[in-house]
Amino acid sequence: MDYYMNKLPGVGRFTGPRHLQIMKNVAPSLTIFGASALVFFLYVSDWKLTNTKIPIYGRKFDEMKRAAQIDKHGQKAVDEGTASDD
Repeated sequence: MDYYMNKLPGVGRFTGPRHLQIMKNVAPSLTIFGASALVFFLYVSDWKLTNTKIPIYGRKFDEMKRAAQIDKHGQKAVDEGTASDD
């Protein structure tokens, strides 16, 4: 198997035991970096589908929905609960 891996251009040179050990050492840092990049992407994109599930940040969408209902139906109807969710 090593014979065929070494024949592949660019792959065989980076699959030795030394490189696997380096990847094991770097994997936790790459995981944290990837998770941080994902959270930053969700924050910047303001993707409503996923961001409503974030505990504190998701309240923003409830406030936006309430403000839209107040604009459409009025404060009294929203407070009484008679405003529809359309």
